[in-house]
Amino acid sequence: MTACGVWLGRRGLAAVLADGGGRIRLATTIPATHGARSALVELLAAVDADLVVEEPLLPADPIAFVARRAGVRVWVAGPPLVASLRIAAGIDQAAPRASAALLARLPAIPWLRGHLRRVEPADDPRQVPLL
Repeated sequence: MTACGVWLGRRGLAAVLADGGGRIRLATTIPATHGARSALVELLAAVDADLVVEEPLLPADPIAFVARRAGVRVWVAGPPLVASLRIAAGIDQAAPRASAALLARLPAIPWLRGHLRRVEPADDPRQVPLL
C-alpha cells in the first residue's frame, strides 16, 4: 500500500510518499497554495496512493478535503497515537519531514491501521434520498 504522509511545517506542508515496504519514494515540501495542493493530490490519484494526516491538520489545511474530492483515500491519525509514536521514534523534535514519513508508513502496518480513521466521502447534495 503506497501512502503519503503530510505534516504542517513553517515552510509549508511536508509530504513523504512511501511504498508498502516503508521505502520513501518522494519527499518534498508543498507551498501553501491551492495549485500546489492540487498537484500533490493529482500525483496521489495517479499512483493510487492514500493520504495520511494528523487530526489537528484537518481544520488547519484543506489538503484532506481536496484529496477526498479527487477520490484519494484519506486516513486520519489521532493526536495521542501520533504523539506517542513520534516520541517512541525519537522524532518529536525533528523536522516535519520525519513526522510526515512516520504518517506515510502507518497504513502499511496492520495493527496501526486499525487506529486510523478513514474520511468517508461526503454525500452529494444533488442526490435525493429514496427512503
